Amino acid sequence: MQKIELVIFDMDGLILDTEKLYLEFGLEVFRDFGHNITEEAILGTVGLNDESTKAYYTEYLGKPVNFEEVFQEIDKKLLSASINKEIGIKNGFFELADYLEKNNIKKVVATSSKREKAEYMLKNAGIFDRFDFLVCGDEVLNGKPDPEIFLKAAEKLKADVKNTMVLEDSYNGLRAAKSAGMIPVMIPDLLKANEEITKIIYRETKDLNGVVKILKSYEN
Repeated sequence: MQKIELVIFDMDGLILDTEKLYLEFGLEVFRDFGHNITEEAILGTVGLNDESTKAYYTEYLGKPVNFEEVFQEIDKKLLSASINKEIGIKNGFFELADYLEKNNIKKVVATSSKREKAEYMLKNAGIFDRFDFLVCGDEVLNGKPDPEIFLKAAEKLKADVKNTMVLEDSYNGLRAAKSAGMIPVMIPDLLKANEEITKIIYRETKDLNGVVKILKSYEN
């Protein structure tokens, strides 16, 4: 097999342990604004950008929502958690980052979050400089599961999509990676692989430590 040229990381639930907080804060804020919402509904937005999330919730709730206020309140709680160092870095990140740097494999974050928030979160976690660059949800026209964000990352580095591995915890991110012609690897967080996802992923591993083994086996 060919050598991996580029590894693309999702951010929330993949690098940063934020998804449980998103779930907690989302339930709390939506209910504070008078909207009855379930955990299952919130999990349906994992991997979506803001516009796709708005469309999803509008259809789910069947009534108008003041998304600007709701999202601002959720972000306020999340950023407060970041400031207070309540957001952990997922297991195996540093070992994987060291391996990629040692082997001259580029690493990029492709997140549905907006750039301002993504940069803030990664800088506050002390890992912003571990990446070559970021591609963010407000820099593409189409969010995941459209492959645009991943293709933009590969194009910027002139990496062959066939030699690009994508690390994702969300169904929409894995669908996007497959559509891009890349190598989808699932590291589950709140969502577990279902029958559809099992068919489209290259491998699944419980944490980022396992990605080093996958990279070594892929290239042998």
